[in-house]
Amino acid sequence: MSENHLLLSSASAGVLVNRKERSHWLRKSAVGLGLVAIIVGGADVATRLSKNVFGDQASLLAFAPAAILIDPSLSGIAATQLSEPLVPIKLVVPALGINAAVESVGKKSDGSMASPSTFLTLAWYKLGSKPGEPGNAVFAGHVNNALTSAGVFEHLDQIKLGDTVEVIDAQKKVLKYSVEDITSYPTNAAPLEKIFATSGPSRVVLITCEGDWDGNAHSYDKRLVVVARLITP
Repeated sequence: MSENHLLLSSASAGVLVNRKERSHWLRKSAVGLGLVAIIVGGADVATRLSKNVFGDQASLLAFAPAAILIDPSLSGIAATQLSEPLVPIKLVVPALGINAAVESVGKKSDGSMASPSTFLTLAWYKLGSKPGEPGNAVFAGHVNNALTSAGVFEHLDQIKLGDTVEVIDAQKKVLKYSVEDITSYPTNAAPLEKIFATSGPSRVVLITCEGDWDGNAHSYDKRLVVVARLITP
């Protein structure tokens, strides 16, 4: 679960224009003003049309790449661009009853992502992406202590595609994500570059242990990786 194993001139100045030049200039000006009117009018139409699809952010989306307006499935790109990043202090998964405090962590001495300090809190990798930014905001939590104590992600294996993950900051701002992928990897075969990606749509990645306990390694032999994509900017 580690990054390495697993960065004008003065207004008084005059310009002389003869009649022919002035006539030519006036024609060009008229054409230019006509084009401006068409562009502004088109933007106004686009704004009104997009408001029916994208709501209050239509004024910005009217000037977004045409592909976003043509293909609503690309609206996640706009969501990424229009979201203000936040520093998470809480993560909620309503379907699983998870409501956990979040710690900001970096790397351990071996270069791996640091773990949460307790079994009931989550670790967010602060050296990667923040929720709301392009790329993956990575959260890790314990499943249990390999004996009897349950961890915050004890039931993460019961999550389903489409379930909601909510990330909350100190000002109670909420970003909502929808689960789009659930995969289990052998511990030493997890695609770390993909998991810790810092580009692409804004996503959250939830990681915990699963599989069989390896007494020699003092760890489970698999990692459950849940990926959710931003749905509300």
